Amino acid sequence: MVKVALVGAGAIAERHINAFQKISNAKIAAVIDIDRKAAEQRAAMCDAKAYDTLADCLDIVDAVWVLTPPSFHKDISVEAMRAGKHVVVEKPISVTIEDAEIMIDEAKKNNVKLMVAFCNRFRDGYAKLQAFASSGKVGRPITYWCQRQGLLVKKNWTVNPSLMTGMSIQSLSHDIDLMRWIAGEVLDVNAIVQESRPDLPGFDDNANAIFHLADGVSGNFQSSWSSSVSFNTRGILGTNGVAYVGGKDLWNLEFFTYKTKDMDYEITEHINDLHNNQNYTHFIRENQHFVDCVDKNMEPILTGEDGLKTLKISYGILESGKTGKTIRF
Repeated sequence: MVKVALVGAGAIAERHINAFQKISNAKIAAVIDIDRKAAEQRAAMCDAKAYDTLADCLDIVDAVWVLTPPSFHKDISVEAMRAGKHVVVEKPISVTIEDAEIMIDEAKKNNVKLMVAFCNRFRDGYAKLQAFASSGKVGRPITYWCQRQGLLVKKNWTVNPSLMTGMSIQSLSHDIDLMRWIAGEVLDVNAIVQESRPDLPGFDDNANAIFHLADGVSGNFQSSWSSSVSFNTRGILGTNGVAYVGGKDLWNLEFFTYKTKDMDYEITEHINDLHNNQNYTHFIRENQHFVDCVDKNMEPILTGEDGLKTLKISYGILESGKTGKTIRF
């Protein structure tokens, strides 16, 4: 039985708690938050105990889930790893490249596992797209695209001036990771980045980016947190066909459409892959995967290096937006 500590008792903690209740070889033993009442409320949901600090419970857990705003990720993760605990950290891995490198180095020094929680890799819709692309059915990949826009309505740390990171680091980390997984590694980026919130100077919420990927593939992002109309599509075009997933809102997936040259008509499969579904399916898969990695001493499919590569690309988007230059990796 893998015993787990959750650090952070916000909204994302509730999803992880519900997911863990469906995992037979793991149990949440501790919940930690600077807000003691919030920690106690979350702990009561899973028959765990609330603690004021991580140090108070490190001796009773095997792994730590870091669910705080990203500016706290490095310190919490390093504390856990130096105590020999395995770590899952919510995306993005951190707010600085230096902090991410420190986290990766500490995982190696202490011989523990470090996984960045890019939960979209565990969703049905994106798995369909990745499987179709990797099967060769589209032929040689030419272009990968991500178009998604909606209106940010959160009133949490995302828009707290002392904690916010902006869209390119926080939210586009998901899209960058999906692109790397489905279409290949990023070689360079050229971007236009814009802000629409006078009340939040420095808060980027619109980005258009063109990527050069490995093997001659291109990538194209059009992303917004300031659109009154919400929708998304993510897809791949190749020499022999095309496939894409999409739906309403920024993240909900309601259809998978594909067509190859040997097909007379395109096929659309209706799917019900909602990001905030109450079954917590992708969180169950994500957490089960890491628990099994700890239990069976396997390497996770997502590592600290994946988080670092994604963070570097996010900063590349921001730098290109400021300088107008192509940023190479």
